[in-house]
Amino acid sequence: MIRVVLYLFLAIIIISIIRSVIGAAARAIGGFLGQAERPRSAEPRLAGELKRDPVCGTYVSAATSVKRTVGGEVIHFCSEECSRKYGNTRHD
Repeated sequence: MIRVVLYLFLAIIIISIIRSVIGAAARAIGGFLGQAERPRSAEPRLAGELKRDPVCGTYVSAATSVKRTVGGEVIHFCSEECSRKYGNTRHD
């Protein structure tokens, strides 16, 4: 029984080492070929407060939403289409 546990433990260690070596080699080859990772600042930020679209009910990030000011209040939409629909169906 102890021999089986020892073999499993050894297998886990060997697999971890192999994965590390393969990962390092892949990163080195990717850097050599000019396929370096893009900087994180190029990606849009999706974190933050979520706002509910009044037309379709979808929750959208306040940072990436389509914004419209109506009566001094900023309303967030998931798309330009929902923004247009809101303008067409709104009755003051």
